Parts: sequence; structure tokens; C-alpha cells
Amino acid sequence: YYHERLKSSVLALDFLKSRGLDAEGVVTRYQLGFADRTLGLRLPEKNRVEGAQLRSRLMQLGLYRESGHEHFNGCLVVPLYDGQGKPVSLYGRRVQNGELRHLYPPGPHRGLFNPSALDGPEVILCEAVLDALTFCAHGFPHATCAYGTEGMTDELWERLRKARKVFLAYDADEAGDRATERDTARLKSIGVEVARVRFPW
Repeated sequence: YYHERLKSSVLALDFLKSRGLDAEGVVTRYQLGFADRTLGLRLPEKNRVEGAQLRSRLMQLGLYRESGHEHFNGCLVVPLYDGQGKPVSLYGRRVQNGELRHLYPPGPHRGLFNPSALDGPEVILCEAVLDALTFCAHGFPHATCAYGTEGMTDELWERLRKARKVFLAYDADEAGDRATERDTARLKSIGVEVARVRFPW
């Protein structure tokens, strides 16, 4: 549903264009979507049994809040997958200025962005979903991400352990430097070759 909504959202498409991510192949391949507050209009009324059940299920999934609002309202949404390729979570990125730019469902992080990137011998590891998506959109399909410099999940770590070489493409700032130093040591300790992708400060 969110994927279909993105296709008719000028706001979301303009945001993707500003990031160089507006190619149709990128939008389709990575099932990018947009939460535009219309999901509730597609559900039966909440005072009906079916409507109440659906809203309860959406709250369990982290897509709806108890207030009745969509959790990802105003966000570009990107599906995150488990090791079997099934969607298990979403990442949200606000397309307009706001206090919170990155959004996830409540609870611990689940799922991987672009898990097929972890199937080969070399992996580009970024800090954030849109960073990895940018690599993918520009000819580097073996890019994935943690969820910030402190967001390495056990799920991601277990997959990285199988790589031969990891290119750390963290931001060129103090947090990125600290995370690069930490993760370089950690990966090298298990025999994974590491290189840093250097960006201008």
C-alpha cells in the first residue's frame, strides 16, 4: 500500500529526486513507499469488529499508535527483511524537516536492508538505510547498513562474520570515526578484512 502511495506523492518523489534516488528501478527494486495518512481511510470503521481487529493488529506490528495515528506518517518507508527474504520491519525517513528524522517501529531493531548484499564475499556497510540505498542506486548492490553507529544488531553481525571483506562507509564525523575504529578491530579479530570508504569531512 505504501509503495503505491509513493508513486502519486509529489512530496516523496521530490525528496527521492533530491537524494538521487528517484529512478524507477530503485523505487521498484527496493519497494520504497510513503506513509501519507491515508491507510486509516482504507480500513473499516473502528467501531466495527473487523475495523477494531485490523487496527489492533496494525498496533502490534508497530504501524499504528494507540492514538490512532500511523506511526510512519510523513515518512518515506523502506522494508527490512529477515534471512529468508520476508519483510519483518520498516525504516522510516521523514521527507520534511522535523525533530525526528529516522523512525523505526517500537521495540528492538529487526530485519536487514538489502540482505542479498550479505551473500557475497564483499560488503559495503553504511550507518543508515538511505546511505546504503544510495550505493545500491549507483551501481554497488552489495551495500547494507547498521541502524546508526550504535545500531549493529546480532542479526547483522552474524551475517557479516561470513564476509571476506567489509568496506566501512560510515559518516566522516567524530561518531563515524569512533565506530570505524571499533568495528574495524571487531571484524579483524574474527578474520574479516576491513577497509574504510573515505568521504570529505
